Amino acid sequence: MRAPRLSDERGMALAMAVFALVIIGVLVAGAFFSGRLEQRGGANSVLATEAFEAAEGGIAYTISDDQWNITTFNALAIGTDAVQPAVPFATNLQAVPTVTKLSSSVFLVRSEGQRLSGGNVIARRLVGTLVRAVVPDIEIEGALTVYGQLTLGGSADIDGADHLPGGWGGSCGALEAPVAGVRINQDQIQTNGSNCNGDPPACVGGDPAVEIDSSVTPSTFTNFGDVTFDDLAAAANLTVSGLITNLHPDSLAAPVGSPVGTPGRCNRASSQNWGEPGLAGVIIIPPCYDYFPIIYSPSDLHISGGRGQGILLVRGNLTLSGGVEFFGPVIVLGEVRSTGTGGHVYGGLMARNADFDPSVISGNSVVNYSSCAVARALLGAATVRPLDARSWAQLF
Repeated sequence: MRAPRLSDERGMALAMAVFALVIIGVLVAGAFFSGRLEQRGGANSVLATEAFEAAEGGIAYTISDDQWNITTFNALAIGTDAVQPAVPFATNLQAVPTVTKLSSSVFLVRSEGQRLSGGNVIARRLVGTLVRAVVPDIEIEGALTVYGQLTLGGSADIDGADHLPGGWGGSCGALEAPVAGVRINQDQIQTNGSNCNGDPPACVGGDPAVEIDSSVTPSTFTNFGDVTFDDLAAAANLTVSGLITNLHPDSLAAPVGSPVGTPGRCNRASSQNWGEPGLAGVIIIPPCYDYFPIIYSPSDLHISGGRGQGILLVRGNLTLSGGVEFFGPVIVLGEVRSTGTGGHVYGGLMARNADFDPSVISGNSVVNYSSCAVARALLGAATVRPLDARSWAQLF
């Protein structure tokens, strides 16, 4: 029997093939595993980016002029958090803002962006920014401040004693000392009718009733500390002109998906909605109670009837009629005419008389000083702005 030769042995090719398949399988599995990790890492990065963008959106939403409720946030104790309702941006994407009061005017706004899946948070990012409340600095030193001539008559009532608007008791502190009824740069007051005759006019009250103050100049009506008339006009919530009739607060339905019983929102888009003073004998619109807009008229303005609050700026002339009631500072660069049933201003009225025409306050017109109306209007018109340096940080 012949012995087999070594070169005639078989089976190595199979073994080598199996070994090669194993190596290739390992390489393919490694490639799939690496690809899977990269895919998951990319997906996680996308989810984290979405959560981050939602967090940024939550900050912008919270400090926007329409959403920042300075009345509520100012009432917080220093160091207190106020968690706000979740802000939805898209399906399964939302932000949960939190406002913390750090001082009388500085707040920390944190916003946690959340990416959801099946109701569970699968990605979150937290950012924060420091903001400061900027409150207009308008000093009202008289119920009626005039540069130029003034005519008083009819049943006009000008009073520098501090008045508390009806129904505002819980929103105001103690009454302050009275101010001048009429503050004017020179003795240019004319009167007609028994109601206003005399020197000082009988229809004017205050301490003093009439103050002749040479420091009242045209700049008194345009410069208010670090803020100017133009600055306030640029920050106006509403720009109006011509004839505005029947001012009244207005509200919209609560957002879709809100819990049952959630009150509606104040309709700030309406040119006839200047907030809700909450007067007795009228239907109250609660969502607009803390709405104190800055209203700017670049030309002449005539308001007839209704009610409103805030800061009213008129670059031209202002006419009040129909018993319109306004709460807060009124600053007019032209003249003011309030006749017939006239207008009722609670806060302070300033008229520059740019053309040196007389301001006429007659009929049943009322101008009463109210420190509370002024303070609430200035605070309600405050805006918040991020601090100039190092105000933003990613917290998580």
